[in-house]
Amino acid sequence: MSEAETALKTPKVKKRITQRKKINWFWGYAFITPLVLGTLLFAVGPTLYAFYLSLTNWDGLRATSSFIGLSNFVELFNDPMIRMEFINTIIYAVGVVPVTIAIAIVLANFLNSNIPARTFFRVVYFLPIVTMPVAVATVWRYLYHSELGLVNVVLRPFGLNPQWLGDANWIMPALIIVSIWAGVAFATIILIAGLQGISKTYYEAADIDGASAWYKFSRITLPLLSPSIFFLFVTSFINAFRAFDIVFIFTGAQQTSRGPVNNAIRTMVYGIFERGFTFNQMGYAASQAVVLFIFILAFTGFQFYMQKRAVFYE
Repeated sequence: MSEAETALKTPKVKKRITQRKKINWFWGYAFITPLVLGTLLFAVGPTLYAFYLSLTNWDGLRATSSFIGLSNFVELFNDPMIRMEFINTIIYAVGVVPVTIAIAIVLANFLNSNIPARTFFRVVYFLPIVTMPVAVATVWRYLYHSELGLVNVVLRPFGLNPQWLGDANWIMPALIIVSIWAGVAFATIILIAGLQGISKTYYEAADIDGASAWYKFSRITLPLLSPSIFFLFVTSFINAFRAFDIVFIFTGAQQTSRGPVNNAIRTMVYGIFERGFTFNQMGYAASQAVVLFIFILAFTGFQFYMQKRAVFYE
């Protein structure tokens, strides 16, 4: 083919490639448009509206509301009940997330090894994921019954008979135990996927050097698993700060009561729900939601900042 013929055909090739790119861009935007619109409509929109409501005294019933500025926030930071809910939320998150991830690391290593009936155990540990949180909390309420519950039936021979749901000192540990049980499954699945992404050559080289099992776990597995662990820490803390459904079920029939037992497990989201939909203080509830949103955003940003020191990528 002569140079003249090549020169004549080159523009057509470029035009054909450009047209193909345009088609790809069209379908790309077509596929992400529903997701973007859904996010704007159901996430960004309500969030911005909550910021607006936090500056009003709307009760959720009237068609109009008055702009009161930062009055809700001033009252919020002077409210002892809000402080108690914030402390309970921190206790709950700190009690649930690290323990859940630690147990998941052990289980993931166990289920990733060559053990008999490995698939069966993976299915068993995965079951809590497909169970609704409300169902989980309801079943555990029966298990925690002080007289007939299976938990106390097991503990009673050891001289223990705690009033799990009737004692302010025990109801938070009971809630944390249930949340750990329900959350381990998801964390384990994520970590198994992370373990399967680690090249076996690292372990083969360590075996040649005579490394112990603990050395391989601490110097190979944990560092290379850190991206998955970091992902779990971020998502698990966000979910823990937003805990509501299990707390709501654990309060039982006393959902409008502010007694010592219920106060021991009141979380920020539970308080938002109660003020907004029980006491019709929608503006005040929105201000609490805004504070929680800012706190979660700041804490997540701090985690991303700390990942530079603790997360290792291959």
